[in-house]
Amino acid sequence: MRETVVQNLIKRFDSYAELIGIDVNLSQKLDAPKHKSLGEHLWCVVGARESYAKALRSGEWDGFNCSMTEFLQTDFIEKLQTSAEDVKDAIKQIDDWTQNRELLLLELSDHEVMHEGQIIRHLYGLGCEIPASVKWA
Repeated sequence: MRETVVQNLIKRFDSYAELIGIDVNLSQKLDAPKHKSLGEHLWCVVGARESYAKALRSGEWDGFNCSMTEFLQTDFIEKLQTSAEDVKDAIKQIDDWTQNRELLLLELSDHEVMHEGQIIRHLYGLGCEIPASVKWA
């Protein structure tokens, strides 16, 4: 089962790499209560990847932290790639898959899927075309 979760997570990483290629204003919000900008969603995705990679390595959650300080598309392209690689490296380094590590992996997968859905709705709300490879679109 873990391998299925990892493969689905890698597909989400690839999906984000395609979604960030869309030409859109990252700070634009939809006219809806409590709505975040695309940049805010992507910042959370990068931070979660960085935080969960660290947690997977140590075997326990140590809080959320994001290295991003600017919301530029070029920075997001880079950070989505490097944070995805960080998670993949963390997974490869684990020899002892404890129950806590399994739960951390599932939480990261849930987080990726949740934000992907929000980002897709956001892009549709802005009238953007979604790449055909994005599973949930």
